[in-house]
Amino acid sequence: MKKERPLFFFILFPLLFFVSVIFIHFKLPHLVVISSFLTIFLVTHFYYEIKTRRFKTYENIYKTILQLFHYTEFSSFLDYAIHSISKLLNAERTTIFMLNQETKVLWTFFAEELEIKEVFLPITEGIVGYVARTKKIVKINDDVYKDERFSPIVDQKTGFRTKTVLCAPIIERTKGNVIGVIEVLNKKTKNGFTKEDEELLELFCHEISTVIVNAQLYTQLKALLESFLKSFAIAIDARDPVTKGHSIRVMRYALRIGKEMRLSHEQLKVLEYASILHDIGKVGIPDNILLKPEKFTPEEYEIMKKHVNITKDILSTIQFPPEYKDVPTIAAMHHEFLDGSGYPEGLKGEEIPLLARIICIADIYDALVSYDRPYKPAYSNQEAINILYDMANSGKLDKTILDIFVLKEPYQIEQRKFLRLNKEVSFSWKKLTPEGIKSLLPTLSKTVNVSERTLQFICDEPLSVNSFLDMEIYLPDFHTNAIAKVVYCSKTNGEEKYKVGINFVNLSKKLEEKLQTALAKASD
Repeated sequence: MKKERPLFFFILFPLLFFVSVIFIHFKLPHLVVISSFLTIFLVTHFYYEIKTRRFKTYENIYKTILQLFHYTEFSSFLDYAIHSISKLLNAERTTIFMLNQETKVLWTFFAEELEIKEVFLPITEGIVGYVARTKKIVKINDDVYKDERFSPIVDQKTGFRTKTVLCAPIIERTKGNVIGVIEVLNKKTKNGFTKEDEELLELFCHEISTVIVNAQLYTQLKALLESFLKSFAIAIDARDPVTKGHSIRVMRYALRIGKEMRLSHEQLKVLEYASILHDIGKVGIPDNILLKPEKFTPEEYEIMKKHVNITKDILSTIQFPPEYKDVPTIAAMHHEFLDGSGYPEGLKGEEIPLLARIICIADIYDALVSYDRPYKPAYSNQEAINILYDMANSGKLDKTILDIFVLKEPYQIEQRKFLRLNKEVSFSWKKLTPEGIKSLLPTLSKTVNVSERTLQFICDEPLSVNSFLDMEIYLPDFHTNAIAKVVYCSKTNGEEKYKVGINFVNLSKKLEEKLQTALAKASD
């Protein structure tokens, strides 16, 4: 109805003018005054309504942009942005493509059931490629398939049918480079996208560019910090071969419990940092005690217990963001028990923060199933769970958290496969979930697939082509994490084994060269 009012106004105004002329002709001045006032009122009313509606639209855009500044996780930021744009422009779908400056490839993803599908478009293809190259806005309200610039690749992958398109570049303000493209599809009204829609999307792209750059920078800095923290924790664990990978596993168990408990994003980050750093204080424990294969003497045990104090001292020197300020305290409490028999403070019950109670269970479980000492063999899953319940029933552990740990089986997430390719190269891997892939968007959109050849290995289970693996690569002089994409998988002859080929998608050239050198050594 609102769209008909401007047309109604243009019909009404001449009509009222014509009526006024008739009134003047028949000398009816009071009716002339009334009709004039009515005309002025209607003109003012419709003008005000049009301006108010336009002002409201711009207000909604700026509210959306201001809200985007609160998102630090890049994937959450994109989710909110695309839904907001679709709503503001009354369209069926919005896609934000990020431009990889090195490869000149536009990259995006979409979720479909349990799979994350990625879409790559060279900058030379499609309407989004045209917009990225020319920095021009494109609006098509006819059948888009008739436009020679259109590429059906995305429709083919998603099953979506594009009819109308409004596409605009996202340009970095400082350097003037295109960093991405926003593509809005299928306006829900018959007349298609309007000039006003163009102006709104152009304004949105202009304002959102700063938010995207900041979000990418934040993500990169966070990834750098987390990589450093993980490397530090891995280095500490590596002092004792028995505990290798312990901190990473505890972190994964703890995070899964936290997610099952629906903790907030901030709580999960504190849990992540505190759990991976919980044993960092072992750097201050002498090797003759830390690496001792036999049971500790009472004196040695007292020295070993000091690692929690050292952990707190070390972490207190790190300037964590305000929302993560509790990391040092939480990390240092992972040996506190509810009955007050733990250390270092002997805290009881609710005096022990929830996150510390989660880490405590994750830490004990991993120690039970992973550590194989001369005086204590590694326990099975069920044996470890029985021991944990004995401790909960005696008042040491939080039974509610333990129930979640057991019933939801978060310990199953650490089913990583370990393979040794040769004496130089070994690695472990696990399948990545759609959520895990989604969180990697800002990293993958800025990296290049530098694999010069496909890495091949034998696996005891089939892996889906185009799925992703979280890899931990071990070479003689370094250890690193990487993401790999499965490019082929075929069953071997006569065996229940599978030949799998992967390409790494986020290794730097330097690390790629190291890996290739190590592989070459083995083949010599």
